[in-house]
Amino acid sequence: MFKQIKVMTFAVSLLLLTTLNSCDLETQVFDQAPSDQFPRTESELLSTVSSAYTNLGGYYGAPFEINGPSSDEIVVPTRGPDWDDQGSWRSIETHTWTPDRPGQTNGAWEFGFTGIVNANLGISRINASTLEIDGKETIVAELRVLRAFYYYVLCDLFGNVPIITEQSTGQNPAQNTRVEVYNFIVSELRAAIPALPSGSGTAQYGRMTKGVAFTLLAKTLLNSQVFSGTARWAEVIPACDSVINSGAYALNPDFMSNFAVGNRNNPFARRENIMVVPYDGVRQGGNNFHMRTLHYAQQPQFQLAQSPWNGFCTIAEFYNSFPDGDARKAMWMIGPQRINGRVITYNDAVTGETAVPLDFRTTIASLERATQRDGVRSQKVEIQQGNNRTDQDNHVPIFRYADVLLMKAEALFRLGRTAEALPLVNTVRDRAGLPALASLTADELLAERGREFAWENLRRNDLIRFDKFANGTWQFKPVTPKFRELFPIPTQQLARNPSLRQNTGY
Repeated sequence: MFKQIKVMTFAVSLLLLTTLNSCDLETQVFDQAPSDQFPRTESELLSTVSSAYTNLGGYYGAPFEINGPSSDEIVVPTRGPDWDDQGSWRSIETHTWTPDRPGQTNGAWEFGFTGIVNANLGISRINASTLEIDGKETIVAELRVLRAFYYYVLCDLFGNVPIITEQSTGQNPAQNTRVEVYNFIVSELRAAIPALPSGSGTAQYGRMTKGVAFTLLAKTLLNSQVFSGTARWAEVIPACDSVINSGAYALNPDFMSNFAVGNRNNPFARRENIMVVPYDGVRQGGNNFHMRTLHYAQQPQFQLAQSPWNGFCTIAEFYNSFPDGDARKAMWMIGPQRINGRVITYNDAVTGETAVPLDFRTTIASLERATQRDGVRSQKVEIQQGNNRTDQDNHVPIFRYADVLLMKAEALFRLGRTAEALPLVNTVRDRAGLPALASLTADELLAERGREFAWENLRRNDLIRFDKFANGTWQFKPVTPKFRELFPIPTQQLARNPSLRQNTGY
């Protein structure tokens, strides 16, 4: 018997699969393989859905590049002829972006829908198979959670996006409201959870498990007031408790090893890192934090095959939020940089200076004319010595157990149950080597999240939830209109789908 499998494609710039080549949403026949021949095993089932997982590699691409620099944790100043990009970075940092610029806005949209399309394709193929194979229900549940994660990213960044599933048909899908997208995420997660595997063991590592789904559910509910207009703090707590009480996860005593090269082999990191992007530099690229932040002259310091790009850094205000004694402060590179005890020097082609000591400082002169040394750099994701590729091998977390603890603490705090929230916050602080807090304020809770999750794609979301994104100010960023808590629908997507309507304010 031959069975036709119909799935949806969505306009994206990346090649999804060799069979996904349409420019608009449309119905196509993608497979006429005998349904009794493939898939035959669970491993073959997994092979049909790998593209939905592989797409996660882009999470620290375009979404990170609009999340981080639009907040107070990252800035990408122009240094001489480098990193100007026609003012694109400045538009992110000063909250003056438009539907046309920067290009990362469209890249973030396509990251989300590429993952959704691939998840829909996998679900369609599995559901179309008539074979009775153990694990089919689990794989479909995993794909539903992956799809929900991609929708979470889109809901957070854009709000009003089309909901397309494996059952959708037709071109130019209608745009759903942010509330509808939010409700879809919550319902999908709750429906998928019973069929998901438990634990964080070797067989489940890197896959969508109950722990991942409950963490994503807690994260979605935590943002309910922003996403839907209705707070659901009380529902966050049982979602977090499902992770905490599972016994599968725990804080890693060594904070920095969560981001180390080879962290996939560290049992303590594997227990804290609930959901990861499994970068390996070859099959899964995209982990190039070191290239973005290191100075050109640091190439020999780390024995890199290629010169770094000398871009991403942080502002003094954010760096100074880390007190002395905070173990997490080790994520920053500041002051003179050395090789074998000798301070690195460089020649500055812009100023004509020679033998300039490479001494990273907290000050950033300006967005338009920063010096090569301006700004503290990040080494949170451990820099891989002797790497002969642009991408590194570290598995980079999307969700960590520390976030579950602090999400529960925030929900308790919002409900006025501060005495119950404090021990959770202090558990995270204790791991960082900081004294326990005797009381808790919203500002302190936000600051603790900033120190714990710097450069992990969470800061913008946190600032919005604490009403500090548009209304807050930091170096280079004034008070801005509230509508900028959502990014605009990219012009390219409006042109492709006339059913889309631009977000308010743009």
